[in-house]
Amino acid sequence: MIRGIGLRGAVAVNVITMIGIGPLITIPLVLANLHGSTALVAWIVGALIALCDGLAWAELGSLYPGSGGTYVFLREAFGRDRWGRLLAFLFAWQIVLSAPLVLASGYIGFANYAGYLWPPLASDTRLEGIVASLIAIVTLVALYRPIKAVGAIGVGLAGIAIATLAAVIGSALTRFSPAHALAADPHVGFGAAIAAGLGPALVITLYDYYGYGASCTIGDEVRDTKRVLPRSVIASIVLVGLLYVALQVGVLGVVSWHELVPATPGGDAPATANYVASIVVERTLGSWPARAVTIAILITAFASTFGNLLAYSRIPFSAAQDGVFLAPFAKLDARGRFPNVSLAAIGLLAVPACFLSLGDVINALTARLCKACCLRLSPRSAP
Repeated sequence: MIRGIGLRGAVAVNVITMIGIGPLITIPLVLANLHGSTALVAWIVGALIALCDGLAWAELGSLYPGSGGTYVFLREAFGRDRWGRLLAFLFAWQIVLSAPLVLASGYIGFANYAGYLWPPLASDTRLEGIVASLIAIVTLVALYRPIKAVGAIGVGLAGIAIATLAAVIGSALTRFSPAHALAADPHVGFGAAIAAGLGPALVITLYDYYGYGASCTIGDEVRDTKRVLPRSVIASIVLVGLLYVALQVGVLGVVSWHELVPATPGGDAPATANYVASIVVERTLGSWPARAVTIAILITAFASTFGNLLAYSRIPFSAAQDGVFLAPFAKLDARGRFPNVSLAAIGLLAVPACFLSLGDVINALTARLCKACCLRLSPRSAP
């Protein structure tokens, strides 16, 4: 394989995998658990937890650089000829089953948010599935090239993702209300709110932070891995953490938290909650800037699926090289030297899932995560 990714490219891969559309649509979910400015605690604590886990990824990535990330860590931590081989084998197979669903959730999320620009998408599930599947194909085509080109695309997409969040934050500052930003639920004390809502809110924020280990998954294609991988993990967490906290403050400074949560517990979320970032720009700069930012948000959503497919495709490839997965997955493209069979297989498996509802995809992923937790609860399991 070609080592065509440097520090900038590695940070970019992590950043696009982390950001995506997640923080732009999950802010109301965090606010539903921690009302008002108390929600900032979930973003800050989430960043600190991500940094702790990121330090483990940084160390493991430096010790065991290679394609596969967690696959390699499990194999080496438990021994290539002992339990490590079995655990790595199981991990590779569960990735083949779960990765298409994770990717499909991103494609469906893209189609959902595009409803701001094209309202029929919000009510036509078949049309939504078609749009989501087209994005899946575009993502696969964009990645089907040498790693140097992929890295260059990743840097460009990371720039757009960062600029998108910066644009939303900047627009919020033009009509920022400190009173709105600092408002909290007057009926619940700070301690009681944290005790009741921090746990569920952290589940959401940690989901939004996840992806900082993507560079470790493509270790065979990274230059100077012992230096680049640790720095890329830590730098991406710090950068994205600052952006997320600033984004939450900016949103609360323009849109009252009451407008983003159900009026009654268990009720339906208001329409404002579906397009938070676009609503912020619409209220501060107008409808056309909001549409322009929405396009940038959709590019950011595409960037996340781009980073995820890149990372996931290297796991079956590494397993096939070790002889614990289907042999064709070990093939490399003759000219580009990238795992073309593994990339195509994971990318195409996501297409049928694009026609499921987002709820069905999440339910299937939840069942997979419950099984994965059993493995993680082992006292000797690697991060």
